[in-house]
This record gives sequence, C-alpha cells and structure tokens, in this order.
Amino acid sequence: LPKEHEFESCASASSATSASQYFTRLGSITKYIMGVKTEEAGMYFQTEQIKLRPFEAEDVLPLRAYLNHPKLGGRRYIPRGFPGDVPLSTNQVEAIIKKWGDEKREAHLGIELTARQELIGHAEFEWSWDPMAPWMSIVIARPFQRQGYGTQVAQLIMGYLFESTPAHSISGWMADWNQAGRAFSHKLGFKESGKPRREGFREGAYFDGILVDLLRSEYQSSGGMRYAVGR
Repeated sequence: LPKEHEFESCASASSATSASQYFTRLGSITKYIMGVKTEEAGMYFQTEQIKLRPFEAEDVLPLRAYLNHPKLGGRRYIPRGFPGDVPLSTNQVEAIIKKWGDEKREAHLGIELTARQELIGHAEFEWSWDPMAPWMSIVIARPFQRQGYGTQVAQLIMGYLFESTPAHSISGWMADWNQAGRAFSHKLGFKESGKPRREGFREGAYFDGILVDLLRSEYQSSGGMRYAVGR
C-alpha cells in the first residue's frame, strides 16, 4: 500500500498524540495477539468459518503457492522490494514472512479456513503513516475467492479498528484495473477518495491508483458489521 500520499489529518495535535500513544501500546498488544496468548485475543479475529492468526514457518510453502498464482499478479500486497507479478522463490517468501513479523506499526495475519486448517490468504492493517487513519488490505487465494471469506475478514478488521482503537477512518489502495477489488470495497461501504496518476505500468500501458476510505461515522451509521468485535 502507498504510505506517502499527502492527506490532511482530521485529528487535532492533542488527539493525534493520544492516538500515537495508544498505537504505541497497540504495538505490544499486536505482539500479544500475534503469538503470545492468541487464545485470549482470538475473540477479535475469528468467525465460525475463518480465523486470523500469526504466520508460522510452516506457512512458507502454502503462501508461496497462492502468491504465485498468475491471477494474483499485481495484487499480492507484499512488502515493497519484492516482485509483484513474477514467481517468488521459497527464500523470498521466507523473507516476506520475516519482514512482516519485524514490522512494529503493522499487523500481518494469515487467514485460515478453520474446518480444514488451511491457509487461504493474508490480511494487513497498519498505522505507520497516521495512527488515526490506518490502512487495510486483504488477499484471498484464487480458489477461495467469491465465497464470502474476504467479507468476513474485512468485517473483523473494521470491527476491531472502529470499536477497539481510536481510528476515525480506514483507507485502502488498488490499481484502477482491479475492478473486482473496487467492487469489493464499494460493497463494504468504502468510497473512492483519490486517484494518483500513472502509479504503475501493466500490459503496455500506465495505470492509475485508486484510493478508498471509510469513516467511523459511516461505519456507525450502517450499524456496524455482522462480525464486529463483541457481536
């Protein structure tokens, strides 16, 4: 996700400081969620069908398998510096998991299909640019798309961010050619808020980026989501 776009912050200096202090504490909470006592934090990140959990060493091969699917080219949502559309090696995927685990202002979680204990995707929420306006991204492996799993993941993360943190908005990014991603964001209530031009090159032509966001007030007016925290 792009992290250097210049947006005007809606928070006052005092509220931003408060949020920064909160997310500093959340850095410790994230470690707690991501491996120390996940059984207590699990209520925030699971439904009857799926759960969000920390990445482990045994996830390298299944992660490599679905990231290398040709239909995920250009929308893998992996760290900058790794190729977005050419096959990844085992060593590269190991490095991706390590980098995710080393980030202090980001949470990276595997999406597991509970009944089969199978890794079917990954999700991220990060607050490195603005602690009051975190970013979110979700990737579902090709064979498991369009079955409602991405919606469940999004609802869990939105519920957590809006009901358990000071976030006043959640943002996301996608390429303009990713029509499925745009439709998915609209389904969740996100609105398109910007269009950075010529963000990349694909199939012989430049493409633009699409920025989307969802405000806390919009989330609340919709009644929250089915899988929101505490519901």
